Amino acid sequence: MKKIRLNIDGREVLGVPGQTILEVAKENDIFIPTLCFDERTEIYGSCGICVCEVEGNLKLVKACATEISANMVIKTNTNRVIESRKTNLELLLSNHIGDCRPPCVLACPAQTDCQGYVGLIANGEFEAALELVKGKVPLPGSIGRVCPHPCEDNCRRKFVDEPISIQWLKRFAADNDRFNENQFMPNIEPETGKSVAIIGGGPMGLSAAYFLRQKGHKITIFEAMPKLGGMLRYGIPEYRLPKGILDNEILLIEKMGVEIKANTKVGIDIPFEKIRRDYNAVLLGIGAWVSTGAGCKGEDAIGVIGGIDFLRKVVRNEEIHIGNKVAIVGGGNTAMDACRTAVRLGAKEVYNIYRRTKDEMPADYIEIVEAEEEGVIFKNLSNPIEIIKDENN
Repeated sequence: MKKIRLNIDGREVLGVPGQTILEVAKENDIFIPTLCFDERTEIYGSCGICVCEVEGNLKLVKACATEISANMVIKTNTNRVIESRKTNLELLLSNHIGDCRPPCVLACPAQTDCQGYVGLIANGEFEAALELVKGKVPLPGSIGRVCPHPCEDNCRRKFVDEPISIQWLKRFAADNDRFNENQFMPNIEPETGKSVAIIGGGPMGLSAAYFLRQKGHKITIFEAMPKLGGMLRYGIPEYRLPKGILDNEILLIEKMGVEIKANTKVGIDIPFEKIRRDYNAVLLGIGAWVSTGAGCKGEDAIGVIGGIDFLRKVVRNEEIHIGNKVAIVGGGNTAMDACRTAVRLGAKEVYNIYRRTKDEMPADYIEIVEAEEEGVIFKNLSNPIEIIKDENN
């Protein structure tokens, strides 16, 4: 075959008709950078990183897409070429989200492989999807119902039509496993002889127990409340998270060999020093049970109760009197849960008071919509100045 003579960066090289500048350069160990080039795919030259100068051509050419010709003189490393590559790279990086790590994964606090399990479910591999989810989230049935799903806010599918329903797919994988005769059980490594005490049986404590037990350690959870689950059990209403779902996921952790000691308050029922002596390590996962106050005068009055305290009392069937008219201050999910729970307890008028607009409320949009459908009256751009007490406080 007839050879074509050309010059690249002062070197005389040979090529054959139909070859590109990039191919001839590679054969002669002349480096031209590229990002999009792959011999297995059709050439588009979309990255623009392989540009170079050709004598007699006013424009820069893409080495991967430009065929050689006789006596072509090519320069790959001029100032003009370098500046063009730099500009093209900056343009690529300006919209680089999702090219290295998926934005859904980056947005997830647990860094779950959203793309992975969504793809497995799409292929009908439900058990594999559940196993992948549980590699990061031990309570997918519960989380799949109450997670605020920041992954979906960052899903790039929304640029086409709408985000993938990642949260519901996680829930589907968990529910599918729950109805299987043989529920997924992770492999447990040989016993290490080491023991860990976990103080607090909420999401953190349960998750730590799940992963530490897989390493072969002996795990004991100490929980002050009658049942494990923490805020999942005592801070989220039944209509959002049926407690049977949570119980099933806790039972699986117990079946792994995790010892559970409920109704045990450290410092009262068992000294903390004894736990430190008896275990090789101690993990504190006691949660955040204190409600955020309204921050105004009179909030210590009788009849004013924190949202978390209110929801906990309802879950535990404790006596609570709310009357016919209830005001809930705040715009988060706890506030929406409190509003909708007050409706279910029979309050005739339930008001939500929030200092910003409805669009700025941090609660899940669906929670706001459903609260409104249930009759909650929203008082936006309002905030309490004072809670007025009577002579009995």
